[in-house]
Amino acid sequence: MQKIISILDMSYSIPHSDSILEKLNLEVGPGEFLGILGHNGAGKTTLMDLLMGFRKKSSGKLEIFGEDPHAIARAHRKEIVFLSQEISIKSSITIGDFLEFHASFYPTYSKEEEAHLLNVFGLKAGQKIGSLSTGQQRKVQVVANLSVCPKLIMIDEITAVMDPETRSLFFRELERVRKKYGSAILLATNIAEDLVERSDKILFISGKKSSVHSPMEIARLFNLVQESA
Repeated sequence: MQKIISILDMSYSIPHSDSILEKLNLEVGPGEFLGILGHNGAGKTTLMDLLMGFRKKSSGKLEIFGEDPHAIARAHRKEIVFLSQEISIKSSITIGDFLEFHASFYPTYSKEEEAHLLNVFGLKAGQKIGSLSTGQQRKVQVVANLSVCPKLIMIDEITAVMDPETRSLFFRELERVRKKYGSAILLATNIAEDLVERSDKILFISGKKSSVHSPMEIARLFNLVQESA
């Protein structure tokens, strides 16, 4: 079975400056949930940028669906979605306008999924983006991207502005989409609890180095479980 993500001895340095990631090795298959854990500034967003093709690796191998993410011509580009706290939506348009625009880029976009997710998150198509709170705008981003029914969902720290109820709904719907469509998930965060409870494995980035661990290993490392007597 083809790996969705394959990384071998990949390093990245800011041009003419510091090294950020060194000799990273990672594989992610269909339907896998990978957590990416590290302190602020550890390199989580940099890794996401590399996977999205926003930055180019310095050395090593990096492929998504067997393709270089930095290449212009990519057959699987429309099977990938990216949710980020850095993405903003034009305030003068409605939710419906934004979703229609977003859907035009993805042949697999499902209006049925869109209707379900709008209902789950309590959003109306006629609401103006500018009238929404930051947390509500993140909900719109979630609706747009999960409605694509993607093969790969990449998420860079969008849960920080969500209230507890919305976070719970978000993770519930994320898991539903993963099971229904076999989507692989990459979730970058500095909240270990979010990953220990949900991911299949966790990439821990610290001091330019990275290593893959089981959720239980991370739970023990961060004292999130009590050892039995």
